[in-house]
Amino acid sequence: MENQPTPQPLTPEVVSAILRDPDSPLYPSRICVFCDECGTEFVGEFMVSEEQTSTERLEVARAHMRTQGWQCDRAGDYCPEHKRAAADEPSACIAHGIGDDLDLLPTAEGSDQ
Repeated sequence: MENQPTPQPLTPEVVSAILRDPDSPLYPSRICVFCDECGTEFVGEFMVSEEQTSTERLEVARAHMRTQGWQCDRAGDYCPEHKRAAADEPSACIAHGIGDDLDLLPTAEGSDQ
């Protein structure tokens, strides 16, 4: 995804103007993201469009969450309390499928395992 500026919170007046504009492709969508470590929920209303994929819509929420101290990247989504611990554990990457294309290490031939 190309570098985009961090979305700024919309004032109620701006949201109201967008909703009244029949030509605007934007509409409000409630997006919920869970911390992969503890299950803490982050729920917010975000302006998205039909042209956006679900991944792009989720990135709108994640961009805002990063400004609130969350770690949202390829390793997963982590609340401010768990973001450092998650970054230090390589198992977090494996749990989210990063590195799945790596072959498993073969066991030694002739071992009983």
